Formats: sequence, structure tokens, C-alpha cells
Amino acid sequence: MPVDRDTVSELARLAGIEIADNELEEIANRFSSLMEELDRLNELDLANIQPVTIFPEDGEA
Repeated sequence: MPVDRDTVSELARLAGIEIADNELEEIANRFSSLMEELDRLNELDLANIQPVTIFPEDGEA
């Protein structure tokens, strides 16, 4: 999923973060790379993977 300068600018506005215009392209490229890696997770075959519980069943840590 490509992320463009306008998307980064809008996300920054919504988050209340100031990003200089000369940084928008670099950040857009980094976001695009990150989204590509996350999309790769959809390709994993997890049909035979059992869920893992990270908390003991008795509720004690």
C-alpha cells in the first residue's frame, strides 16, 4: 500500500505533529516500506498455528 506525501501530511495533522515539507517524501517512503512488510503478514499460512496464551489460566502473573 503506497503512502504519499498528502497522506503523511494528513496523518501528521491529525496527530498534532509538525513535519517539515522537505521531510514528507522520506517519511512517505518509510511508511510505504512498513506497509509493504505488514502486508506480507497476510500471506502467512496460519491455519495450523494454535493461539498462544501469554497469561496463566489462574490469572496470576
